[in-house]
Formats: sequence, structure tokens, C-alpha cells
Amino acid sequence: MANVRISPTEVQVGDTIYTFESAGVADDFEACVATVDVSHCEAKYLSVDKRRAHPLAPEDEFPVD
Repeated sequence: MANVRISPTEVQVGDTIYTFESAGVADDFEACVATVDVSHCEAKYLSVDKRRAHPLAPEDEFPVD
């Protein structure tokens, strides 16, 4: 799945932005989602925050799995 680096500690994957405790963990998560399913990476690299990239959109428009 495509990902975008928002900041040194934030990575956007699809419609979800993940925040990590360090740039190193964010780097590892970003590399992980480039090769395997995001759910695997979520379990392996725990984020300190997870939020919708489009907070004003209705819940059903951008579902987060």
C-alpha cells in the first residue's frame, strides 16, 4: 500500500496517519508497509497515535480497517 512520510515520526498509509515515538520506529514501519500488509506492521511497530487523515469526512467515507 502507498505511504507518505508526513514528518520524521509520522507516516500516512491510505487514510490513516500513524505517529511513532521516534524517527527510527517510523522508518521501520514505513519499510514494513512497503513490503507486507499494514496489519502485520501495526502489530510489529506500535504507534503512539493513530488518526484518520481526513478528520472531517464522514466515518463511512474513509473506513479504517
